[in-house]
Amino acid sequence: MTAVAPAPALASSVIQAPSLRARLLGLGSIFGKAFRDSRRTAIALGALFALVFIATAAQIAEQFDTAADRLKFAAELQGLPPIFQGMLGEPIDIDRLGGFMSWRILNFMPVMLGIWSVVAMSGLLAVELNRGSMDLLAASPISRARLAFEKLAGYLVALAVSIAILVVGMAVAFAAFSKLPGDAVGIDAILAHSVWLYIAILVPGAVAFAVAPLLGRNQALGIGAVVLFASFVINGFAGSVTAFEHVRGLSYFAITAEHRPLAGRYDWSSIALVGGIIVALLAAGLWVFSRRDLLVAVGGRVRLPSIGLWLREPFTRAFGERFPAALAWGAFLGVFGLFIATSADQFVKTLGAIPQIVAMIKQFFPNEDILSTGGFLQLAFFQEAILAMTLAAGGFVAGWASDESERRLELVLSTPVARGRWAVRSALAVLAAIAVMTAVMAVGVGAGAATQAGDATRPVLGLWVLGLYGMALAGIGLAVGGLIRPSLAAPVTIVVGLGFYLLDLIGSILDLPDAVLGIALNRHLGRPILGVYDEAGMLACAALAVGGVVLCAIGMRRRDIGR
Repeated sequence: MTAVAPAPALASSVIQAPSLRARLLGLGSIFGKAFRDSRRTAIALGALFALVFIATAAQIAEQFDTAADRLKFAAELQGLPPIFQGMLGEPIDIDRLGGFMSWRILNFMPVMLGIWSVVAMSGLLAVELNRGSMDLLAASPISRARLAFEKLAGYLVALAVSIAILVVGMAVAFAAFSKLPGDAVGIDAILAHSVWLYIAILVPGAVAFAVAPLLGRNQALGIGAVVLFASFVINGFAGSVTAFEHVRGLSYFAITAEHRPLAGRYDWSSIALVGGIIVALLAAGLWVFSRRDLLVAVGGRVRLPSIGLWLREPFTRAFGERFPAALAWGAFLGVFGLFIATSADQFVKTLGAIPQIVAMIKQFFPNEDILSTGGFLQLAFFQEAILAMTLAAGGFVAGWASDESERRLELVLSTPVARGRWAVRSALAVLAAIAVMTAVMAVGVGAGAATQAGDATRPVLGLWVLGLYGMALAGIGLAVGGLIRPSLAAPVTIVVGLGFYLLDLIGSILDLPDAVLGIALNRHLGRPILGVYDEAGMLACAALAVGGVVLCAIGMRRRDIGR
């Protein structure tokens, strides 16, 4: 009888835990994964603004290379009324490099980076919901509070990395271009100023994070944007409008206005106060998320009645999904515009009582009536509304793209619906949502303008140029989503809109050629609130909107779905 050879023993395998480096970079750690998702944006933004800081410092050092030139330049800027100082707050020691850079560059930086904060933190948890991975994570032996905390911590570290890159740029700029007495700034002042930047950038994002579990991403995005822009505008115009002065204490820009270490001023108590508010908001967001149902990524708890109208065809279905967000965005911006418009008469009265300021205004704007309700809205509302429109357009395009990324489109196209037809009609629904948002916003602005002296019709009509601009940005995103892939549609919409704004803002500071500045589409909108229109710019916006829909349809007909 032949003996049976024993089976070879299976080699024991030991599962090794990921190393610390791997966990920090996203393997085996929710925190690492969250940081990894944000790292490219953090590095890119930090490097961009560091380069802007260095380039501006170099230009100031070159153009004003003597103490006399610097003092003359500072006196001219300090002599301007608040509306011409760019809403950047009090100019503190701007005859020195640190004071000027603090006032001209860093005071506006929390607005630009605050947009990233609002966009990222309103969807910090919604991204995983969109991918379908949140349900899997929530089913694992990890509490929802810990899950949300690690996601939040990943973004907070990414923001710190972005600020750290900016700090390096600031240190390089001061080391290279501190040519005059008093220009040198120590690393302690740079770090102290960066703390203010970090805090100011986080405030609107913390608000969005706190309300997102209750309202959903789009509504949270709108609320965070209004907090950001309203705080900035109120602080900037408080010196000219009594009504703004009464509520200035609610603006976190005003609360921390005395903390400008690069200009030699410190106010750590205000930083501690705003920091405490941020901690409370983040804790509230974590607590609410751990106790509420998981939400869909681009929806929320605002729901329309279940009526057959939204189920007739691709346009009505897509429009019905965008409609609640359009109402919310329009209402937020309408209330913001209402508050500003009702302060117009006080603004006109304050500035009109000073003949020197009236003469200066006529010199800057010889053919426009800036001392009017429309003029105040053009200065205090329109530019900030451009940024808000960029975020809203990105949100609507993200909703459109979610049909494909969440695999609903495969089910829709299994019915007798052509790809091109679906693409055109669902894309038109995005443009219709922007139109609804603009109409609701116009109601609020018009109601405020009607209580003031002057024509209330002109500002309302001018807002439609803003809506047309939003449609142009959406058209660009729709074209990219149709031709390439849906995951790029919303980011491209927002990046292009912010790119136009930054090119206009920073290009003017750096005195770039007109041919380069002309690339920024927002420079071709005219002053529509005052009735001054740029017909060529409006045609360009319309062409981008319509062309984007057409290219979207062409792309959807030619490429594979879900790629």
